[in-house]
Amino acid sequence: MTSSFRELTLACALAISVLSHGPAHAQSAEGRTDWPGPGQLFVGTCYQPVDRSPEQITRDIALMKRAGFKVVRMGDLSWDYFEPAEGRFELETFDGIMDEMHAAGIKVILDIPGQPAPTWLHHEYPGTDIVTQLLEE
Repeated sequence: MTSSFRELTLACALAISVLSHGPAHAQSAEGRTDWPGPGQLFVGTCYQPVDRSPEQITRDIALMKRAGFKVVRMGDLSWDYFEPAEGRFELETFDGIMDEMHAAGIKVILDIPGQPAPTWLHHEYPGTDIVTQLLEE
């Protein structure tokens, strides 16, 4: 079986399995007073405060609140920020930013960083690289 035929077959099988089970249903907001109501969506953004000054962060949060944001996703791409040297974790600043978000009524989705690996990792362990495993055909 050729690769393109195999991919087409897999795509068709996936489409049939998804479409044959009827319509998808979102989770109910019933009993969740902090969730949006029917027909509403959470409004938010992916926010990277790592290269912002404290004054800029405070201003950003005020702008988000004024714009009606209800949620932000933070933390991805921040391994260097959380662990600037091997075994030395600095979380106080980020915790403070999360507290500011909470005070503004903005929920935080914490995205645990994985890539890119911090610079110190490559200096301490020169052969280290984070790679995605490729499947052999």
